[in-house]
Amino acid sequence: MNDFHTRPLPIVSKPNQAEGDVDIQVYRRFFANKATHGIMVDVGAARPNYLSVSASFRERGWRIIAIEPNPEFCEMHKALGHEIYPYACTDHDEDDAQFSLVDSNDSSYEGGKVSFESFSSIAIKDAYAMLNPDIKSRTILVSLRKLDTILAKHAEDVAEIDVVSIDVEGWEMEVLQGFDIEKYKPKVLIVENLFNDPVYVESFASKGYRRWSRNLINDIYVRHGFHGTGASRYYMPLIEYCELFAERIRHRLRRSIRDHGRSI
Repeated sequence: MNDFHTRPLPIVSKPNQAEGDVDIQVYRRFFANKATHGIMVDVGAARPNYLSVSASFRERGWRIIAIEPNPEFCEMHKALGHEIYPYACTDHDEDDAQFSLVDSNDSSYEGGKVSFESFSSIAIKDAYAMLNPDIKSRTILVSLRKLDTILAKHAEDVAEIDVVSIDVEGWEMEVLQGFDIEKYKPKVLIVENLFNDPVYVESFASKGYRRWSRNLINDIYVRHGFHGTGASRYYMPLIEYCELFAERIRHRLRRSIRDHGRSI
């Protein structure tokens, strides 16, 4: 059993905003005129009110099946009445598995403070560790589950999914291996691909999905044949394009300033 105790989490003083407004981009383009509320699975849900991809969908009345191994983040979701399941997703089921919890010590990012969102994962992969050689982590015990196992146990009424978001610090392909994508036929997947690894694109292509767009560190994959109910599939509205372009410039400037500060 975990003796899980951490410092108080930073207070969020501004409305939630996903990185690059990827949630808004997906909703406007594919679901803005959807007649019924959709279903979204959020793997690696983290905090409910900071950098959350699913928060804006939840506000629109969608059912959000959130999955998050950090017990403190789970408690935050439960306190708000959210549907949250305490697992780390991968390609197999295992109890009492080690999970590396990394404290970013309230580093400033995207108008908020990062606590345990960055790098925390089943194990810190080499490419991630190289980004911060001074990274410090501690181990907690969690339950590992395939996404299929979670859905079969907790969402057996769900036959088809509209959106899947996966943000698990480099373990995205393992999550995909534990997910029957042919069974659930998600229309859109938002997948963190920090290093723009072509393996991600190839893996999704083999399963019938094309990379529709890359938004900062996230890939957006769309099922072949799905055109959505939002803006015309033949163009992106000019205002949306300008908003996304401006956000990308702001993101690069922030990253440049942050990296410059580390080198001083």
